[in-house]
Amino acid sequence: MRQILNFIGTGGAFSSKYINNSAVYFIDFDKLILFDCGETVFHEILQRGILDGKLSRVDIVITHFHSDHVGSLGSLIFYLRYKKVKEVNVIFPIKRLPYDLLNIYGISERLFKVKKPSEVQGYYIKEYEQLHGDVLENGKIDLMPSYGYHVVFENDNFFYSGDTSVISDIILEKFKNKEIKVMYYEVSTDGYPAHMSLDKLASLIDIKDRRRVILMHLGDGEDIDLIKKLGFESVR
Repeated sequence: MRQILNFIGTGGAFSSKYINNSAVYFIDFDKLILFDCGETVFHEILQRGILDGKLSRVDIVITHFHSDHVGSLGSLIFYLRYKKVKEVNVIFPIKRLPYDLLNIYGISERLFKVKKPSEVQGYYIKEYEQLHGDVLENGKIDLMPSYGYHVVFENDNFFYSGDTSVISDIILEKFKNKEIKVMYYEVSTDGYPAHMSLDKLASLIDIKDRRRVILMHLGDGEDIDLIKKLGFESVR
């Protein structure tokens, strides 16, 4: 399966070996989309020279507000001002949340705009709310706003998931009907209840379709051989 996205990092929140899960998509030579921007992502972006070109627009798509997904957001927006990028958009369905976070960081609203997916121009992006949150001592999940995104360009069509333990029936149906051609989905083999388990994912996806599912947000000890044995692809 062709990798549509270029992954900056593939690691989960507590990974000591891998950069936080994040990916980039170049629309053309001067525009890019970044999916999530966790604590270790900004340094890796600089190391790879991803922003070294003459960029006119950067869209930062956020799945949810755990720090391994937004911890570098403030530094990135400051750096994009330094690079004189004309248009910086933070994409999230609830506009006040990015503004609240970046206000705490001391970042002026003059430096960026928050847009809902329906307000984005140049490509199709639609949000789907997902179940996610912190696991409490009693085993229950403290829910937080969390989203996955269906993204369509002229030649590419994929779904990018945030951390979640479920797949909505709508997404499954679109995937089976190939309205979604490729799914990037987070997975866990260690039984963490706020993340999708590999066994559950395998029970939901027909084996003939598993090559179109690319697994990400992987812990250090994930069994990559098992992932491939079950017919899935992996970003690692």
